[in-house]
Amino acid sequence: MGLDQYAGIRKDGEVSEDFYWRKHARLQKFMAKAFDEQYEKETHNATIQHLGFNGGQGGVTITKDIVDRLKKAIDDGYFEHFANDGFFWGQQWQEEAVKEYKEQDQKFVSWAEQQLKEGNEIVYDCSW
Repeated sequence: MGLDQYAGIRKDGEVSEDFYWRKHARLQKFMAKAFDEQYEKETHNATIQHLGFNGGQGGVTITKDIVDRLKKAIDDGYFEHFANDGFFWGQQWQEEAVKEYKEQDQKFVSWAEQQLKEGNEIVYDCSW
């Protein structure tokens, strides 16, 4: 049990799993902020929403703005996206996850930029 994260192209209501992360707590905090910007918080289960969004809520539609902010977050080690809680997210290993996933995060950013240029809809989602 724990945080599984994935991103891919949404087509015909289905999202491909082009990228996968396991317990990357700071990426989840980053995406939870983006999710809150895209959706009204009060439309979700208030009893657990403080922990961030979870699968089945629609995910985060990746935009150029999100990609640009993600680049900055990766470069600064997700400094502004510290996970204070999130046992199922692996928050106790978040420093290690930032280092372990840095190359993959950078590949995701480059891939997402290309997909957006091609007009594809990119989505990040999770399950914990």
